[in-house]
Amino acid sequence: MKKLLSVALAFLMLAVMLPVTAMAEENYVMISGITGVENEKYASFEAAYNAIKPKLEALCKSDALGQGGTTAEEFDALFPTRDENGNATLTYTICGNITYDESNLANLLTFGRRASHYGNDRHLINFKFVGATGRDSDTLTVKSNITLPYEWWGEKTTTSISFENLTITGPAPNGLYPTQKFFEGINFKVDNCKLEGIKIYHYNNVKGNITFTNNIFDGTGTTDAYAVHLQGSATEPLTINISNNIISNYARGINIDQKTAEATIKNNTIKDLCGITKEGNTYGSAIQLTQGTSITVTDNTISTENVNALHFYKGLEADVTISNNNIKAPYLLWN
Repeated sequence: MKKLLSVALAFLMLAVMLPVTAMAEENYVMISGITGVENEKYASFEAAYNAIKPKLEALCKSDALGQGGTTAEEFDALFPTRDENGNATLTYTICGNITYDESNLANLLTFGRRASHYGNDRHLINFKFVGATGRDSDTLTVKSNITLPYEWWGEKTTTSISFENLTITGPAPNGLYPTQKFFEGINFKVDNCKLEGIKIYHYNNVKGNITFTNNIFDGTGTTDAYAVHLQGSATEPLTINISNNIISNYARGINIDQKTAEATIKNNTIKDLCGITKEGNTYGSAIQLTQGTSITVTDNTISTENVNALHFYKGLEADVTISNNNIKAPYLLWN
């Protein structure tokens, strides 16, 4: 009798555990901000793209995937999540491991639509990637650039894209790189994420705000890479906040390389950088300041045996404040 009870109990425990295991292993992306698909779980971005693209084609029958317009009423019906200015937001909730690759899916981020402008002061212009459970459970694997929708000339709108509570990895040649040739401003945010074997790159000739906070950067598997490399316009203002991150195992750490940048690099831990070795010499820096207007480097911990702590690049013209950092490196400053 006891043996039968033990067997029954074992089967009961197995039955209870199976749904949990299945749920933990489920991979899907959910798209919120589009009427009619809020509760749909798509096995891939490609499946979501194929399902949602016809909705956009029906919305703007003339040049639907280019810059064709629609009425405010029709736009509002399809995109219910909007701010007071009529700007719509899409949220991509990632569960398990989902791949983003627009190599064969044009304008994947906006399901085939190239322009953010829909007429009548309506724009699809805000994009959020979030983990369903958290950064230890949900992974976005990035294999390409992330193409943002373009803006109409002179509209003075700002595109926003953010990544929160995710592990981000993948072989994308430019790393995590949201980009567009024709737009006027960007807010780019990465918060509470783990970046594994991938860098963050920014090179957009527009104004903007860049915020990277509370992340873990692990560059294992990368070669000749900065963890964060920020470039861009010679005239448009750029505000940068890189704070409370842990960066390790990249060749180099952070590079501020925009003439107009007003940057704060604060309370980060940068360690175990390998540098770049060429012709028997190893070089690189934890923090490189190439261009900027004003840059503050404060309250950081830098510990590395292979590269410099700081590098003022030739021709740097910026007001630089360095204070209260804890540094262990072969050289404090390479100028």
